[in-house]
Amino acid sequence: MNKRYFIKLLSNIINGFINVVLVAIVPKALGTVAYGEFSYLFQFFSRLFGLLDAGSSTAFFTKLSANLNRKNLIGYYFILSAIILGISLAFVFLSQNYYNKIFPDIHEEYILLGLFFNFLIWFLIFFIKISDSFALTVSIEIIRIIYKITSAVTLVILINWFYFDLTVYFLFNIFSMAIFLIALSIFFIKREIFSKEIFQNINFKVTSKEFLEYSLPLFVGNIFSVAIYFYQIWLLQKFGGSEETGFYGLAYQIAAMSFLFTSAMTQILMREFSKAYGENNFDELRNMFQTYIPMLYSVTAFFALFLLFQAENIVHIFTNKDFEPAIPVIMIMSFYPLHQTYGQLSSSLLFATGKTKLYRNLSFVSQTLSFIISTILVYFYNLGAIGFAITMVVVQFIGTNLQLIFNTKYLKISYFKMFFHQIYSVGFIITVSFFSTKIINTEDPIKHFLISGVIYTIIILVSTCFFQQIFIKINLCKEIKKLIK
Repeated sequence: MNKRYFIKLLSNIINGFINVVLVAIVPKALGTVAYGEFSYLFQFFSRLFGLLDAGSSTAFFTKLSANLNRKNLIGYYFILSAIILGISLAFVFLSQNYYNKIFPDIHEEYILLGLFFNFLIWFLIFFIKISDSFALTVSIEIIRIIYKITSAVTLVILINWFYFDLTVYFLFNIFSMAIFLIALSIFFIKREIFSKEIFQNINFKVTSKEFLEYSLPLFVGNIFSVAIYFYQIWLLQKFGGSEETGFYGLAYQIAAMSFLFTSAMTQILMREFSKAYGENNFDELRNMFQTYIPMLYSVTAFFALFLLFQAENIVHIFTNKDFEPAIPVIMIMSFYPLHQTYGQLSSSLLFATGKTKLYRNLSFVSQTLSFIISTILVYFYNLGAIGFAITMVVVQFIGTNLQLIFNTKYLKISYFKMFFHQIYSVGFIITVSFFSTKIINTEDPIKHFLISGVIYTIIILVSTCFFQQIFIKINLCKEIKKLIK
């Protein structure tokens, strides 16, 4: 588990540095309007494929991890993926007369490209789930690192020395992801995971019924949540325009970088939850839940809350003056990864234990709140990206804690202990972030960012010696003593 987490973490760190480079060059190269169009299409189609997925990828991962001899599940999911792509294409072609309403202020030539771009992102996740199920994480992540570095270098060359616009950006990503999928397929063939066996003994009706029993509650909940999100992103695009959507997209991309360390753990932890649950090892479930989730929450807070007071420097370093209105949006969205971490890790217990109906019901509550808050802030108060960001952060906090109440009750541990950890750990980290930012007196954004970052990191790491309850298992002093001995 530690080895797989380390390589995923390494992959995510490298991916994070690459994303920093992309955030520094892509929005600036595309401009606020084109980047807003890209952000809208990305958000729209990623939710569409999330809807069509209907929890089936989670069912696939859980069932294959439980029994690796069921290789025909891979063949079944290939067929299901083709069906999902066909449905999405049918939606795009049948809705041509309503493009102006569904895709306001979006050039038509980008719509189909956006669809294929997001389909490949979703399809790649299917391949990653296969590798995680067979515990091939190390090998696959090495291939993934090579792919990310190569594609990033190629993109930088493309932007600086050749013609570049949104069409080129979409085509480049589609082409590079296709090559990556081919490389992964070759690897799976050599490991005898992809063979004729995956298409043998596929009982489509029986398997569909099995997946449906697992995924139906997720699908019903997903329809509601995706419908709400479609409405929200449409509301932002319609009443804020492409620029406001671009500001939110930029803030979301920056905030997502803070999710590097914990996203590496999500699939691994879900696999371990499933394994412990299958073995009726309740003590192991309880121990993993109350150890890893608060720790990874604090690790995410360490990265995310540094951005809170560095938003202005980040915009000046990575973009230009056109993106300055995104500064308050970035500040608000710096809180988003915290409970995104909690939500993904906590919900993995619900998935592993088959509590998909409970997940659906809790999703109904949080998405209803999301609809109300976004309508008030974006439509009535016309707050644009700021209103959307506030909605995302508030609803994520409420929804995550609703999940936590039921999970702690199931595991027979204290909810209030884990809730107060969320509060005092964030309070401490924000205080350190504010202090390390304000103590530096320089107008150079790069110097200010780097120096305050070093001070911030040193204070946080040293503080683990005295306030270990913030990071649970991370204690710098203890590790140094081990090295000395």
